[in-house]
Amino acid sequence: MKKWFHLFFVLIMNALAARRDAQVRFLKLQVEILKAKLPGNRVIIDPADRQRLMNLGAEVEHQVQDSLMLVSFKTYQRWLREEKEGKKPKKVGRPRLAQEMVDLIVRLAKENMGWGVKRIAGELKKLREKVGRSSIQRVLKQEGLYPDPDRSSRRRPDSTWQNFLALHMNTIVACDFLAKTIWTPLGHKTAYLLMFIHLESRKVFMTPATYAPDSAWVCQQARNLGMWLAENNVHQRFILRDNDTKFSAAFDAVFKAAGVETVRTPIAAPNANSFSESWIGKCQFEALDHLLCFSLGHLDHIAQDYVRFHNEFRPHQSKDNEPLRFSSPGQPPPLPSARPPDRGEVLCQSMLGGLLKHYYRKAA
Repeated sequence: MKKWFHLFFVLIMNALAARRDAQVRFLKLQVEILKAKLPGNRVIIDPADRQRLMNLGAEVEHQVQDSLMLVSFKTYQRWLREEKEGKKPKKVGRPRLAQEMVDLIVRLAKENMGWGVKRIAGELKKLREKVGRSSIQRVLKQEGLYPDPDRSSRRRPDSTWQNFLALHMNTIVACDFLAKTIWTPLGHKTAYLLMFIHLESRKVFMTPATYAPDSAWVCQQARNLGMWLAENNVHQRFILRDNDTKFSAAFDAVFKAAGVETVRTPIAAPNANSFSESWIGKCQFEALDHLLCFSLGHLDHIAQDYVRFHNEFRPHQSKDNEPLRFSSPGQPPPLPSARPPDRGEVLCQSMLGGLLKHYYRKAA
């Protein structure tokens, strides 16, 4: 009789255990679904929830390997070690930005409506303020400013042309013409500027404006470029240009005499000269499209101010949001500047009537 009772008791316990295991699997499935639905697929455990889990785990002697889902078992073991050592749990989540920083981000966004998250991050980095792009985006959304989407993906240099640019970036200078209408007492005329951009550093050299970009004029600008590169200790091997008829044979001969090879882009392929096209687009969008020009000197003033802003003050996303600088082959990158202990007031230097803005800290 006793044997049959023991067998009956074991069967009941096995049935209850199977039911209990099913309930545990059901709870674990719910946790998995919860984690999959959450942003970032991560649940942040605060100190109070951590203590509740450990108190419940103590009831089963902390044998929770099979039922622990919110954190890893290694994390749980670390909690136990910290509790034995008397360490208090650290605060969870990211530290909130100070109100001064929030106000500065909002100021930069409101004063420069064309700036996106990366552009603001670059300006803050120039001010020696380390703020993540996600934090900037959160602040702007809270203020209802809604910047442009952050497109951080880059196209890999997997084509032959891109490989050529990547291998010779430090020795290639690209060039292209940009035009601007000049309003004169005798009517409007079209003026031309010739820009050169050093691909590796992104530094730009801009020529004076002219109404007649003939062969003699473009040859002189090629010589001026050579002097500018020599002053900055840049070795040039290639000049990249399109098939514009204003680039004469004499223009190519000037570079050939200096040992520079002319590389012509395919016809109707502006992407092949994307560095020049992109810079001209930014120059027109940020400066030239907003201003009327009444003389060649007026156009030169606008263009040279923009080139100075581009070369010296503007942070560039492709250069780790730093202002531009020339670098020699083999030269190590500059060390990051230490944050000054005394943070002065943030001032703004305006150019071209406020179209261009450079922010800096007042010296203590």
